[in-house]
Amino acid sequence: MSKAIGEEIGFGHPAWPAVIHRHYASAGIAAALLSGALNPPVAFTGHFLGKDKLEGLLKQGRQTREQINMTYKIMCQIEAEELSLDESEIVIASTK
Repeated sequence: MSKAIGEEIGFGHPAWPAVIHRHYASAGIAAALLSGALNPPVAFTGHFLGKDKLEGLLKQGRQTREQINMTYKIMCQIEAEELSLDESEIVIASTK
């Protein structure tokens, strides 16, 4: 694996990530799987979290929780963000 990473990033010799930094929910899931295999420390930057998005949409009163989830798959986003937060050694917040 380290040889493949080194070839991919152009060093030509084995390399290993010092840290995995992820943004957003979908990258969080991928990084959680990758960090489990490679075992580097993990950082997560939350930008606009699903719980805040859900709360804002519910306050608008135009859609039910079920409609919001069908439209935005918001519960999947929230679950992925919670996994990302749980798996991270460092959390950077650029949102409320």
